[in-house]
Formats: sequence, structure tokens, C-alpha cells
Amino acid sequence: MLTNELLEAKYRAQRALAAQSGDDLQAYARNVHQIVREVEQQLGLKFRYRRAAKKTASSPTLQARSSGHKAAT
Repeated sequence: MLTNELLEAKYRAQRALAAQSGDDLQAYARNVHQIVREVEQQLGLKFRYRRAAKKTASSPTLQARSSGHKAAT
């Protein structure tokens, strides 16, 4: 796998967050969110999160499958 200094720092941070959260996904998300809030305050930024779209019968993915198109594998 190709790697560089930036990726190594990212992986170290992810491992530290996972260890801190005890491999609990909700705790991991809370910890990351807290870090984001701290960075926002320090740098005077405001990050916006986008909510995931709900899959419905009218979603493009489902329409493509139901209209006879084959899904890419």
C-alpha cells in the first residue's frame, strides 16, 4: 500500500481515537465531533454536515435498477 507522512499521521490519529473510544462507534463519533467543535472555535470556522439521503422508491439508484438497467458490479 502506498503511504506518505500525511496518511501516516491520519492513521495514527484514527488508531488513537479508536483506542480512546474502546472501539465503541458512538463514542468514536462523539470524540471526533468534540474535536471538530474545538477546531471550529480555535480557527473561527463553522463546518456544516450534510445528512444522508433516505433511500426511497424514487431514489435514482432504485429507479435505475427497476427500469431494466443493470447495476455495475
